[in-house]
Amino acid sequence: MQRFAFPTALALAAALLAAPALAANPGPFGTGLDASGAPLAQDAVDPHYTIVGSSVFGPAAYAKLSGAPIDNGAWVNDSTASTWLVPSTDFFFLDQAGITDTITYRTTFDLSAYSAPAWRIDGRWAADDSGLTIRLNGVVVPGVAVAQADQWATFAITSGILPGLNTLEFTTFSTVSPTGLRVEMTTSAVPEPTTWLLMAAGLGAVALRRRGGVQ
Repeated sequence: MQRFAFPTALALAAALLAAPALAANPGPFGTGLDASGAPLAQDAVDPHYTIVGSSVFGPAAYAKLSGAPIDNGAWVNDSTASTWLVPSTDFFFLDQAGITDTITYRTTFDLSAYSAPAWRIDGRWAADDSGLTIRLNGVVVPGVAVAQADQWATFAITSGILPGLNTLEFTTFSTVSPTGLRVEMTTSAVPEPTTWLLMAAGLGAVALRRRGGVQ
């Protein structure tokens, strides 16, 4: 006996709705990248990140691709997806007190040109001595693991992302130089609950069609 199946077009439409296409990278950028997403040159100023709230450093943050502690493995190695950011072109700087304390790196991204019911950001970060907090629009992102320099710590931001301009801040802590920040992120659209139902119905229709032998 043949089973009734919804048109396959329903499944295709549901799948398209469930994953809205993005015409371009909506941001935020990972650390140490230019406007096209390619790694910056050594000691170049990052166009997407600034250092805020420091009496010693900022506003510029500099890309680092090589040199100790990166080359000796004390820091996570650079890649095409991100590079380290540091507050000084000299890895082994000394400020007046010989202490760096907390440094906050800020980036902004604007989603007003994109249409989606909601957004999420999945990422990972590393920091020397450690990464303390991530703030989105001034609010601490909950459940974020403390970051270390020699390994990645993952994070997910699933709420609080505005449809317009957003501010993302990463605060690190270090008692002595060197110090730095490394971040990689992916932004994705989150479909509405009704869209998930449509997709489930469409996939169910495809399954019934295959099992029932409907041509």
